[in-house]
Amino acid sequence: MKKNYLLFAFLLFVALAYSQDDKNKKVILVGDLFEVTIYYDNGTIMQHGFMTRDNKLHASWESYNPDGTKKCNAIYDKGVKIGTWYYWIGDKIKKVTYEKNKIIKVEEVDSID
Repeated sequence: MKKNYLLFAFLLFVALAYSQDDKNKKVILVGDLFEVTIYYDNGTIMQHGFMTRDNKLHASWESYNPDGTKKCNAIYDKGVKIGTWYYWIGDKIKKVTYEKNKIIKVEEVDSID
C-alpha cells in the first residue's frame, strides 16, 4: 500500500511539472524544425526560435525581457553559435560576431543593420 501511495505521489508530481511546462511553452512542427515559443508567467514571450529534432537550437533565436523588450537576437547552426548576434543592454547595443561557438569580434553599435 505504501508503495502505491509513493508511486501515485510521484506520478502526480511529474504530471503537475509537465503541465506547468506546457503552459509556458508552445511548440509547432515546421518542416524538419520545431518552432518554439517560451513565455514568462506574465504571458510575454521569453524566447522564440527554432530547434532541430534532436533539440539543438537552429537558425534565428530571440530572447526578451519580462517587460517585452528585446534582449538578444541570435543565430545557431545545429546548436553552434554563428554569425552576428545583437544584445540589448540598457540603452546600448552590443554586436557580437561568432564563428563555430567562438567570439570573433565585439563592438558597440547605435542600431542593428
